[in-house]
Amino acid sequence: MPVTAQEFIDLPEPLEQRIELICGEVVSIGRGHMPHEVAKSNVARVLIVWLLQNPIGQVFCDSMFQLDEQNCLIPDVSVLRREHTYPGGTGLIQSAPEIAIEVVSSETAAHLENKIGLYLAHGSKSVWVVFPAQRIVRIFDASGQSRKFEQNQTLEDPSVLPGFRVPLTAIFEDL
Repeated sequence: MPVTAQEFIDLPEPLEQRIELICGEVVSIGRGHMPHEVAKSNVARVLIVWLLQNPIGQVFCDSMFQLDEQNCLIPDVSVLRREHTYPGGTGLIQSAPEIAIEVVSSETAAHLENKIGLYLAHGSKSVWVVFPAQRIVRIFDASGQSRKFEQNQTLEDPSVLPGFRVPLTAIFEDL
């Protein structure tokens, strides 16, 4: 029997374990090891620096987004436009992030594909998937298309972050 978002929110938080609600199923999220955490930190850093100069949104790390009654997801890093943040708001963020960023460490391909689809179906403008081991980033957009960035390319997502450009090496620095 599927679990609703409210039932999920009411569950006691398990110690030393992160969980998400995906299609009504409670799913345990693996822990990120050093390459995962370094890449996540680097992504957050470059986005924060850019958004300080271009204040169109806010960066969140490991925050839960309630997409609907069956899905509560925790992207590694996310960007939420200012108009979707509410001073004094409480509870979960009740929307999809503008950009959801998943750093791949232990997810199965099916699990990752499902999350990409859920983010985009619920309003995310793009989903960045970061592969630390391969030093690749794929950006999926709302049309279902993806772009692959590797090696010495410049990472950009002009439809969501106009003017944002960063060398891909900045994402994989210190790995």
